[in-house]
Amino acid sequence: MLFIKECKKVICSMTFVLFVVTVVAMYTTQYSNGLRTVAEPKPGQGNYGQIIREDPQLIMPAAVESLLGEYLSGSYAAYPIGLYKNVRLKESKRLEMRSVLEELTGLSGEEIDGFNDFSEAGFFGEGLDEDGNPVMFYQEKVLPEYSLPVSLTYGRFCELMGKADDLIGGGSSYAVGTLASYFGLAPMTYEEALAEYEAMMAPGELGRAYLRLHCDYMGIDLAVMPVFVAAALWQLDRRARMQSLIYTRKSSTARIVGTRYLALVCCMSVPVLLTLLYTVCKVGGMYPQMSIDWGSGLGMALLWLLPDILAVSALGILLTELFSPLLAIFLQCVWWFISLNATGLTGDVGRFGLQIRHNSLRYSVLWQSQEKNFLCNRLALTALALLCLGLTVWLYEHKRKSGMAWMNRLFSTMKRGNAETRKEGEN
Repeated sequence: MLFIKECKKVICSMTFVLFVVTVVAMYTTQYSNGLRTVAEPKPGQGNYGQIIREDPQLIMPAAVESLLGEYLSGSYAAYPIGLYKNVRLKESKRLEMRSVLEELTGLSGEEIDGFNDFSEAGFFGEGLDEDGNPVMFYQEKVLPEYSLPVSLTYGRFCELMGKADDLIGGGSSYAVGTLASYFGLAPMTYEEALAEYEAMMAPGELGRAYLRLHCDYMGIDLAVMPVFVAAALWQLDRRARMQSLIYTRKSSTARIVGTRYLALVCCMSVPVLLTLLYTVCKVGGMYPQMSIDWGSGLGMALLWLLPDILAVSALGILLTELFSPLLAIFLQCVWWFISLNATGLTGDVGRFGLQIRHNSLRYSVLWQSQEKNFLCNRLALTALALLCLGLTVWLYEHKRKSGMAWMNRLFSTMKRGNAETRKEGEN
């Protein structure tokens, strides 16, 4: 009966309605409308997409050209917390960056600083044609002539790029971990595209590919929205002034907190599970000639999405119980925002962290190489949920044993401190 009552509270709340609306909106606008069948690549097709290659011969020239161009322009692009930042170096750091470029290009500092013909790449106007329309031309980037030193090894190159990223303040494209993502993009060959297609069509992989993309979009939503529902439910008793009744119930603290938490998780899981079911039906209709194996894919999807609901809800109720629902929502939004912007778009699976991304139907081999990290990440998030839930039970029990005196003492202390502060200000 207690579980059913708590479920009714959740379902009837405006925050749960908001949660359902955002889940449906994310699914329909970002995932469902973009679903398409995967066609087998044909020889001579021309464009097979791009692939990231960890190829020093590809990465090194492109990265050095970019760094030299930014040095000559006097500004560097960086995304320290996902937001664009235009970085201008102080003189001491500028000289350090120049020494990095001296080793990378073989040019002297004087040759680099003395180059006055630098020009950014881009489209520029060339007047008007006879009809009065602007005439545009594309200008390649103009840099001093240089060549990478023959003695420069890839290991030393990475050290220098890491130093450049540190001078910029982090978050630049020169961080060692992101060099390949920025400067290792290359056209995919027919053979590579065919191998990727065959890997995707292997038994059990087609369903996993569509569910991976499904979870990528839905995971963005589930990494933040559950905190609104959890904080609102936990605040409900305070608004109704029911603390004294709850603290004196004969039910155990673990039962009260656990039942309410279970109701939260179950109610928020229902719309998520329905979207999974709809994906299975829709993709199955796209491949009527095939019998898609959904077993392992559905297991992966549940392991991907449910820990998000568990962790975000548990952290939300703990922070609400400790502080306030607004602070719980604010802190979760900050964590979500930083995590979203710090996570790569495709195949970025860290062992720890709030979000994992794989925004592509392709790259099955890349995902398979990350499955151990995926399992570790989801287990770590589940462990965080259990820890937060345990702390909430402990805090609730402490309040129940001391009754409202615990809260009264806290508020009395805060009022006393405010009164003393006002007296000091008047004196």
